[in-house]
Amino acid sequence: MIALNIITPSDIDPDVYRAGAMILLIIIAIGFILSILRTFLDHKLKNKMLEKGISEHLVAIILQKDADSARHISMKWVLILMTSGIGLFITNYYLPLGIHSVGIMAISIAVGFLLNTWYLNRFSK
Repeated sequence: MIALNIITPSDIDPDVYRAGAMILLIIIAIGFILSILRTFLDHKLKNKMLEKGISEHLVAIILQKDADSARHISMKWVLILMTSGIGLFITNYYLPLGIHSVGIMAISIAVGFLLNTWYLNRFSK
């Protein structure tokens, strides 16, 4: 007779959830800080270029943010988060968490980056 060992969400250590939440918050905070830093440095670069006598039109062209670039970045995050979610879904079926869980997540994130590369090659100008 085969016994099924079913693990419910209450069997998972709450520290796993806390650690995941902390990692997510750190990633969001670092992304926010980098975004503000980039905006500040772009502004500083623009002012230095204007001080050197470069025309404002040329400065605007150099520092222009491409609309396609923003769309590609958004698509990159959609693909990575989607494949990460699929990886978490698969990991949930192979509890308890262990080294195989790390492998599943690594493969799912790699597939996300692979899909992003395919998307960029296919739909870039």
